[in-house]
Formats: sequence, C-alpha cells, structure tokens
Amino acid sequence: MSPSIGLQVHAVGRGAALSSTPPPAPPPGYGVSPRRTGGRHSERRAGDTQIIHLPTITPTPGRAGPAPVTTPAQPPPSRGPSAPPARLAVPDVAARPAPQRKGLFRSRSNGVARQDILDRNRLRLPIRSPRRIAVVGLKGGVGKTTLSVLLAGLYAQVRGQPVLLLDADPTFGSLLLRSGVAPAFSARDLAGRGDPGEFGILAPYLALSPAGAWVLPGGLDPGESARFDEATFASTMDVVHRHFPVMVTDCGAGLSGGLMSQLLGSAHTLVFATSPSVDGLTATYAGLRWIAERGFGALVANSFVAVTAVRRRGTPVDLTAAAKRFDGLCRGLLSVPDDPHLRAGARIDHEALAQPTRAATLHLAAEVLEAALRAP
Repeated sequence: MSPSIGLQVHAVGRGAALSSTPPPAPPPGYGVSPRRTGGRHSERRAGDTQIIHLPTITPTPGRAGPAPVTTPAQPPPSRGPSAPPARLAVPDVAARPAPQRKGLFRSRSNGVARQDILDRNRLRLPIRSPRRIAVVGLKGGVGKTTLSVLLAGLYAQVRGQPVLLLDADPTFGSLLLRSGVAPAFSARDLAGRGDPGEFGILAPYLALSPAGAWVLPGGLDPGESARFDEATFASTMDVVHRHFPVMVTDCGAGLSGGLMSQLLGSAHTLVFATSPSVDGLTATYAGLRWIAERGFGALVANSFVAVTAVRRRGTPVDLTAAAKRFDGLCRGLLSVPDDPHLRAGARIDHEALAQPTRAATLHLAAEVLEAALRAP
C-alpha cells in the first residue's frame, strides 16, 4: 500500500433544508411528458450462474480483534473529454496517526499539500454527460449511507455544481438523518412528471443539505420507501437525470431484485461498502463475482471496494494482502478510518472529521469520480 498521507477537505456552504411550504405551481404542461422506456437507467441484463471461487483472506498474524456551496441555479454546460486518470493507489489510512483536532487541518509537508491539490484537481475534471455512482453493500451497518453522504458532500463542495443524493433504500434507512435534511417531497412526488426543463422548477421538490448536496428520498416514511421500486426509479430518472452532473445513490442492503437490477444498470461505477473482517471481505468478493456473472462485468471491473471503520490498531485482517486478492476483479480496495464523529450515527459534519478520515474520503471521492468518467 502507498505511504501514509494527510489531505485537506474544506467544508463550505451551509444550506438549509426546504420548509414544508408547497412549491410554486409548475408551468403548463409539466407532468404530462410520457415516461421513457429506453436509456441507461432502464437497462436490464442477465447472465448464467457459475461456481464462485472465494479468495483466501487470512487474519493478520498476532493481532486481536477490534478494541472494546453555493449551488448554481443551472447546471454548467458540458465540457470536453476528461484527462487520462492516474494509476490507482491504495492509501494505508489504517496505519496513520489519527489526531483528534477539529477544524481545518494544516498540511505539515509539501508532499501532503501536493497530494491534496492533486485529489482536488481530479474532483474538478470536466464531465461530458451525467455520471451516476451507486453505493452498495450486502448488509446494513457497513457504512453505505455514511459513504454516500460523504461522497455527495465532497462533490458538491469541490465542484460547485448540482449534485443529487438519492435514497434508494426501500427499508427507510438513515440517509435523511445523516445528511441533515427534512424534505417535504419524495421521489414518488416527482415520478412520471417528465423533465421540467429548468432546474428552478425542480429545486423546490428537493432538499439542500448543509454540505451543499441536493437530497431526494425514496419515501418520507417506511411505508412509502417500501413502495420505491424499479418503475418509480426509472420514471424519477426521467425527471432529474440531466440536471445533475453527478448523482450518488444510497442503495438498500443486498444485491438481488428488480430495483437493484435497475440501479446496477444505471450506474457508471460502484462503491461496495464492507467491514474490515474476514467474513465481510470474503462475502464482498463473492458479491462482486455474482454481479459480474449477471452481465455487469464491465461495471464491476470499474468499481471499488471501500472498507469502512478501519481501526489504527487491532484490525483483524491484513488489508494489504486483502487488496491483492481483489486485483483483476475491480479497480481496487480503499479504506476509511474509524472516526468518532461518524461512529455517533448523527448528522455528518465534514469539519468534525479527523484528518485521516478527510484524507481517505477525499482520495476515495477522486478515485471513484475518475472511474465514473472512464465509463462509456
């Protein structure tokens, strides 16, 4: 793994969630556009099941288990093709010291400052067409929602463009709490209305997070979230698709079902969240193979495994060895340190993160966006 680095993420722009006041009446004709049946978001693929050969991931010898923006009103015009990506590096964030200071972190070396600038420049690469990033996982509690909120917030802050954070978890997860919004409308309120034509007409139906990302929940309560299905997702994409250069989707737990097929078919890259454990990494490997064997091989090859809540000491697996096991299957394995602020389960504040967490999430965000830009 690459040497330890310290990076800087500046949290800027604190918006407020929209109130419950009904939005202004849409112009004549809005809501009557027929739903498209084509497009990337409605793709379905199938493949034959094959025997999955699991990797051998062994515990680390001699280690015990873990210890007891201002958003513009209109999206920017399309730009030219992106620059060639840098070669993937896997930072050893688990091995770095974790200072508990809050606020802005000052770089302590020229190397740290250069890496910070490099990752930020990669986050500003031009986008020719809207890119969609899906955050998935085999079970709850592995950091899917945390990663979704962190990624969407970073893209909104650094790029200064509209970024959509979509809650596609039919079990009514914690995305609204963690992103700090109280929306008055859901995807079901937008589904089937057609493209409004102007971002100003769409904005009142969304909630703006303190980090600057626009948030759209699948439902406002557990019952409504449970009715968020593949048809609702496809018709919602017809409304919001072209208005957001970047969209991050927080998917529900598991990989099967019609909704997940739609989410996988619409994504340009995946972030597969997992825990730093032998069973978590082994199941993740099997999950990626399962997705690839069902017609999404190119998607898997352009995706990342994100190991969350990695402790500085006492990690039960050797992540360097584990990363080698994923070579040839996906783009690589990256890790995010355990952080007291994220562990609390409340609204995520980028300024409250420890410096190693900022470094890891900034690097992850840059790698993931570059992978999304490589996809056709």
